[in-house]
Amino acid sequence: MAQQKRKRSKKWISTVIVILLLIAAGVVCYFVWDAYFRDKKTPEPNNGTVVVGDDSKKDEKKTEEKKSEEKYKQKEETSQYEGLDPNSNEHLTGAVTHARVSGDKVIIRVNIDQYLSSGTCELKIKSNGSDVYSDSASIIDSASTSTCEGFNVPLNSVPAGNLNIEITLSSGDKTGLISGVVEVNK
Repeated sequence: MAQQKRKRSKKWISTVIVILLLIAAGVVCYFVWDAYFRDKKTPEPNNGTVVVGDDSKKDEKKTEEKKSEEKYKQKEETSQYEGLDPNSNEHLTGAVTHARVSGDKVIIRVNIDQYLSSGTCELKIKSNGSDVYSDSASIIDSASTSTCEGFNVPLNSVPAGNLNIEITLSSGDKTGLISGVVEVNK
């Protein structure tokens, strides 16, 4: 005859673990609660007794409070310095943000520091001091700055090597020059 093995229920182990975790959470909550309220002192009730004493300390405290209030009232509001307003410059400024060869084109992108609603970007690519390519694009406005429409220069239009990029900006009566370098390997 085969003996039947009794299966023991192990639910009691998980129950004990849950109870221990609840106790530990309660202890932690008690210490956090106690630490939070320990520093906050509640005023003790007066029980109807009248304390007669020296009021000079109260007067000193009131005088100190008035002085500190006056200090806050007299302090001027400090404005945050956010830098110079680039739109107040008489010259346009910016940077070449992207200049590299991609496939059969040299891709050039520019960011202009000022907000401009219209204008032109004149591109000149130079090799050894002489102009090898030129193009023109419109200025496009953005939220607080502007950009050139972008330049996609055919790779066969420029020689290999380090090429100097010069972009002349003009919008209304303001002008500026942005320069950069691109390396072309063929």
